[in-house]
Amino acid sequence: MKTLNFIRTIILGLLLFTAVVSDAQQQKIEAAVDFLQKNDLENAKVKINEAVADPETKNEASAWYYRGFIYKSIYKKNEKSDKHSPARAEAFNSFKKSLSLDTDKQFFTDNINSIKWIGGSYHNDANEFLDPVDFKTAIELFNLSEECYKIVDPSPAARQASEIAFDLALGSVFQDVLRSALKDSLRTYKFMNLAKNVYLKVLAMDPKNISANYGMGSLYYNQAVNIIQSLDIETDLTLMDGIEENTKKLGREAEPFMQKAYTDDPKRVEALEGLNGIYYILKDNEKYTYYKKKLEEIKKTK
Repeated sequence: MKTLNFIRTIILGLLLFTAVVSDAQQQKIEAAVDFLQKNDLENAKVKINEAVADPETKNEASAWYYRGFIYKSIYKKNEKSDKHSPARAEAFNSFKKSLSLDTDKQFFTDNINSIKWIGGSYHNDANEFLDPVDFKTAIELFNLSEECYKIVDPSPAARQASEIAFDLALGSVFQDVLRSALKDSLRTYKFMNLAKNVYLKVLAMDPKNISANYGMGSLYYNQAVNIIQSLDIETDLTLMDGIEENTKKLGREAEPFMQKAYTDDPKRVEALEGLNGIYYILKDNEKYTYYKKKLEEIKKTK
C-alpha cells in the first residue's frame, strides 16, 4: 500500500512539474504580448523570438501569430519607407507558419487578413516603382505580393488576372520610353524587346487580350513610323528601297495584332487609327480607304 501511494505521489509530482514547465514557456508568449500592448516592440521581439526558438512553444500557432503581429508593427513603425523591409518579410513568414500550425483555425481569419494586408503593401510599393529606371524592383515587389495573394486567393483565375494587369501596366511604361527614345537606338532596342516579351507573355495567358494585341501592333507600327520620320531630303536615294521594304516588313508584323485588337473591339478608335496607318505604309489603298471610312464613322459617334 505504501508502494502504491509512493508511485501516485511521484506521478502527481511529475504532472505538476510538467504543468509548471509548460506554464513557464507560455509566459514568454504572454510577456511578448504584454510588451506589444505597451508598444515596446524591441522587448516584444526579444520575448517572442525566445518563444518560437523554445522546443516547448516553437510549434504553437499562437506564438507565430503574435510574432507576425509584432514584426508587422515594427514594419509600420520603423520600416514603412524601406521597400525591402526585413520586418515585413518576417511578418509574412510568421503568419504563414502560424497558418500551417493552426489546426483548429483559432487564428485563421487574423492570419489571412494580415497576409492580405502585407500583400497589398507589396503591391502598392510595386506600383510606385513602375518606371523605366526601377521597373526590376517593381517586378520583384509584385512577385512578393503574389506570394501573399496566392495564400489569400489561390484560384488560377484571380492570379492570372492580377498578373495580366501588372504586365500591361509594365508594357505601358516600356511604350512611354520608346516614344521618348527615338534617336537612341540601343535604348530603343532594349525597351522594344522588353515590351514585346511582356505583351507576348500576356497573350500566352489570354490570346484575346485586346490591350496586349494592340500593344504588340503599335510596337511594330510605331517603329515603322519612327523610321519614316527620321528620313530627310538628304537621305541617300540608293537606300530608299531598303528603308521602304523594312517599314513594310514592320507593317506586316503589326497587322495581325492590330487586326485582332480591332476585331475584338470594333469601336476602339486607336485600333482603327493603327490599321489606317499600317495599310498606308503597306500601300494597300483598298484597305486604307476602308478603314479610313470606318474611322471617320466611329469618330462621328464619339
